[in-house]
Amino acid sequence: MRHLPGAAVPAAAEEPAGRGDASGKPAVERLVQASAGTFDVLSAHDPGAPALPSPPPRGASRAPPAATRVVRIPKQARARLTREKVLEAAVECFENTGYDETTTAMIASRAGIGVGTLYGYFRDKREILIEILDRTVAEVGRMVVERLDPEGFGSRDPRTVARELIDAVFHMHNHSPGLQRILWERYFKDETFRVFYDEIRARTRVAIEKFIDTVAAGGLLRDIDREQAPFVLLNAVQWNATQAFLRGNEEQIDATAHATADMVAAYLFR
Repeated sequence: MRHLPGAAVPAAAEEPAGRGDASGKPAVERLVQASAGTFDVLSAHDPGAPALPSPPPRGASRAPPAATRVVRIPKQARARLTREKVLEAAVECFENTGYDETTTAMIASRAGIGVGTLYGYFRDKREILIEILDRTVAEVGRMVVERLDPEGFGSRDPRTVARELIDAVFHMHNHSPGLQRILWERYFKDETFRVFYDEIRARTRVAIEKFIDTVAAGGLLRDIDREQAPFVLLNAVQWNATQAFLRGNEEQIDATAHATADMVAAYLFR
């Protein structure tokens, strides 16, 4: 099975901290509930697919109340497999055709199912892309947080840990490059996508703060503004990695990753 890009700063089995609200719903469910869009519902032909609400009466608004916008996670194994096939097919379509040109009919055809079956799992292609982004954010967040956790790198030199993490972040962007570009494009066009990115940035900043505390405890930290340092480090690495990916080739990405690691080392360590 093709691995979906639950991949870019690298998902734990449990819901990561900060991903649920008071209701206990995960971020993707809350965001899909709040998202706008049409409510196109076709008959689901897969018996394992979740039940869908009836279409609104003629003349009524086709946008359902926000509370009804939920992510439908099937319980039967067959239905879960079909849902994964839809996500994998969507990644391929988005990669090869682009987001704007891709249709739900194209995704369904590549997944080997009917369009009606697809609508039993996702309302539209936007909801599919949101699901893919949610997986990406989860995997990226876990990778960064785990690598910056002092318990994770133990007695290893923090300078080596920082350099290896920066290199991993740069090269993670190479996974499904067409899809990565689409996700960044949607960031500037769709507020829902910005919420996901802001969430991972918040988690990463906390991890950086703890890493800096560890560096300071070991006597390796330069005299820097520790309140601003997480913001500076996060933006330097993220911006450089994104620009290198969008504008450069593999050789330039390698060189920029190395230069960024040198810059971080000179800023952070004695």
